[in-house]
Amino acid sequence: MTPFSRTYRLHAFLALCFGVCVLVSQASANFRVVSWNLANLKGDSSAIESVFAEIESDDVEGISAAPHLYIFQEIRATDVNALSSLIAAAHPAYDYVRATYTSTPFENGSAGAQVLFYRDDTVTEIASGHRDIFTGAGRNTDRWQLRLNNYTFDLYVYSSHLKAGTGSSDQIDREQGATSVRANADGLPSGAHAIFVGDFNIYSNNESAYQIMTAAGPKQAVDPLGSGSWSGSSNAIKHTQSPRLSASSNGLIGGGMDDRFDFHFVTEGLLDGSGLSLVDYRVVGNDGNHYNTSINSGNNSYFPGQTSRSNQLADDIFDASDHVPILCDYQVPARIAALTPDELGLIIQNANYPVAVQVSNTAPGDLVDSCPAIVEGLNGVLGDDTIMDVARFPNFDVVNLNLNTSTIGDLFGTISIQGLGQDVGGSNVTLETNATIIASSQASLSADALVTDDLLTVEVSSDDPSFEIEIPVHNFDHSSLQATCSVTSITGLLGALTLETLPSGQIGGQSSNLVLRIDPGALSLTTTDYSLQIAIDDQPLPGARSSTLSLTISVSLESEGIPGDLNNDGIVNGIDLASLLASWGTAENDLDGDGVVGGADLAALLASWGTG
Repeated sequence: MTPFSRTYRLHAFLALCFGVCVLVSQASANFRVVSWNLANLKGDSSAIESVFAEIESDDVEGISAAPHLYIFQEIRATDVNALSSLIAAAHPAYDYVRATYTSTPFENGSAGAQVLFYRDDTVTEIASGHRDIFTGAGRNTDRWQLRLNNYTFDLYVYSSHLKAGTGSSDQIDREQGATSVRANADGLPSGAHAIFVGDFNIYSNNESAYQIMTAAGPKQAVDPLGSGSWSGSSNAIKHTQSPRLSASSNGLIGGGMDDRFDFHFVTEGLLDGSGLSLVDYRVVGNDGNHYNTSINSGNNSYFPGQTSRSNQLADDIFDASDHVPILCDYQVPARIAALTPDELGLIIQNANYPVAVQVSNTAPGDLVDSCPAIVEGLNGVLGDDTIMDVARFPNFDVVNLNLNTSTIGDLFGTISIQGLGQDVGGSNVTLETNATIIASSQASLSADALVTDDLLTVEVSSDDPSFEIEIPVHNFDHSSLQATCSVTSITGLLGALTLETLPSGQIGGQSSNLVLRIDPGALSLTTTDYSLQIAIDDQPLPGARSSTLSLTISVSLESEGIPGDLNNDGIVNGIDLASLLASWGTAENDLDGDGVVGGADLAALLASWGTG
């Protein structure tokens, strides 16, 4: 792999890995890992704290963050609490938890052990995954099993401090140590990620320990800066030891910046630009211009254009340790979150009801992996769609599926959202949505059957006063799984027939009356037919429909008759006279209403003689 350069490595790496243009700004980075040999805390404590604080604000590549993982070498049991206090003082906004710590008597002496601190807002340790791996010369490599919060994949972190020295026995110890570390890592689950950090004390890329670490295998350790030589001034940007030319009185080793003893190897899946993936690797404070001399000799240009800031950092590193920290920023995997209404209420059968599914990539930070997602309706929900790049929170992509409203009854729908890509958090989300599907109303003019067309006959006399006609409107066979309905209007009324009141409210199990008024005195024809259309609406629910009841009202106007036409044959003649005389002196055929047939009645009959 081609080494990163100071000015282009982040953007070039992103472009090569997933072919997109990512703009980053000063803000929270994604997953920051720092490894540092602190030489048994021999250095100045205030300088160490200052370096920690500057690491949080380190924005050389445009992003900054308090480290999510701090991994240290050469830390004795007596140093752990002091180191924890320095971290807390440098990063007061975050809580750091010490992962499982172990130390042997030898490591509690001069060599020191390994210790890891993690931010508990981001990381959790799976303590059962911790291992001590013997690497020779009385030293152990620590392995921690970590899990990023809200994700399901595991990250294994190995921290080593292999035997120092140039002798053949020293190289053999390092070779055996690298062999043990690789053997353990190669036994990890195939999908697990691993990083290997620490002070390996390897002098060149030809050394067997380096070759073993980077050899092909299940968990091959890949060197992000390339597997070529790191010797000489042309590779000064890679060197991590020593930031001082001369040894200090408190035991910090000198020699100047000319060795690359400290490494941050990764397994191959962490370099593919997908999921958790390395985007930047740098040696903190190393500007590449201090080969074989102290890191604070003259001016330092680690922060471009910020000489004073760079010089202060170089002075602090000079006083803090005889190694320089390595800082690596990782892209965070996508994390899928989705929501949809969970209670949809009553819906009328066969309604076209869209179900909106909102999907967002909620992974925090600036460098977040892109993520396609498949949204699919399952039980009770129809349709599917693919989102090619899920929107970053607080934005959402909206996919509209359709509720299956064909069957009456309670509906329990499920929706599947599958995030595609490596290490995706919430990669399989299942949402539930519930509704009750009910039938449309059945407006009827009868309670006993579904009657939508009917005839009503009414007989009146012209001298009758106006009166009301009540027409019951029913919702036939209504139940809790059937919509109510309402009468919204009536057409076809005119002249003598008018609207008094429409039924009020919703019609369910009880009928409601449509009230009309008829005025016989306004009728001009013997028979008048009124063709009425009664408009009905389902209760206002999704899928509501309209219907119509047809009612014909036929009104017959009775004749008042001809005075003296006693047989109602339409003419006054002898037959009528005979009937009148036959009932003389009785009440039958009384024409004038005085209760008895007499001369006045005879006069009335004769006055109408021959009419008809």
